[in-house]
Amino acid sequence: MHAVITGAAGLLGRHLTSRLVAQGWSVTAVVRETSRRNLIELPSVKVHVCDLSRDELDAGVFRNADVMFHAAAAVTDWAPWSYFVANTIEATRRVCRGMIAGGCRRLVHISTVGVYGRPRPTEPLREDCPYASIGRWDYYTNSKIQAEQIVWGHQHDRSLDVTVIRPAMLYGPGDRGLIGRVIPLCQQRKLALVGNPQTLLPLVNVQDVVDALVRTAMSSSAIGEAFNVVNPEPVTQIDFFNTLAALVGASPVRRCVPYRLAYAAGLAAEIIAHVRKSGRPPMITRYRVSLFGHPRIYSTDKIQSKLGWEPKISFREGIQQAVRWYLTQEHGSR
Repeated sequence: MHAVITGAAGLLGRHLTSRLVAQGWSVTAVVRETSRRNLIELPSVKVHVCDLSRDELDAGVFRNADVMFHAAAAVTDWAPWSYFVANTIEATRRVCRGMIAGGCRRLVHISTVGVYGRPRPTEPLREDCPYASIGRWDYYTNSKIQAEQIVWGHQHDRSLDVTVIRPAMLYGPGDRGLIGRVIPLCQQRKLALVGNPQTLLPLVNVQDVVDALVRTAMSSSAIGEAFNVVNPEPVTQIDFFNTLAALVGASPVRRCVPYRLAYAAGLAAEIIAHVRKSGRPPMITRYRVSLFGHPRIYSTDKIQSKLGWEPKISFREGIQQAVRWYLTQEHGSR
């Protein structure tokens, strides 16, 4: 089997590349010129340099390819809309055009459970939940919704065979996004709980997402489907922060800010940043507040029944691996 992976130098892309190589696949890793390619220098991996935010993906990349895993996207909650258009929306269009020109039909597109917005469900959110976002400035979510609509368009006109994977809050060894941002705040005592400390966080380990991706690629019954990928293990906001704090030798997080107050502060900070046309992200945004303080649960019944997927890595095991990697890297870089 041969796979093409965009975003191959990112957290999910690196783990997926390693897993596929270990299972005997050959891989073409699509990365930017500035990507850290040493992280994917493995046997059976061919590196193809392409900036999908501006460049078309050569159809030759897909020669003998069985599946494309599209993981490349803008991964931030603060940047100009044009950045998300280029790196998420137009990048997805270029991937689809390249696949069609190169004769590769099978597309596994990585999205996010964030495309459901922040409803207050009475039961776990399923894959047929309608699209929503926090609002106009929720650029990350809005761009991920548009990217999904692009790939679904190709599924509907039968030019591609599409599956959409929607992971929850992703973490694991190599994570500089979630874990890499929270640990320094723990160490500097700048963290605060938002709203109810017992709010459950929808987490999933990167290795479990990789397992879902591989199962999806190998299953014809997954074509035309979207799947939530979340570990149903209950982990509260206070458990998450204080487990991290304990692992790095920091004080427990005790300060708590009411959700509505934090959300209003996030909106005010966004307005000020937009008025000033600031390139630097504000200290607080509504997206970050809702990420930790808004209660939501996602159903994984569909992926369990159709693909037999179940998470294998517990929160305690996974968080220890992620923190160990982070601390090793931090000490090694000094």
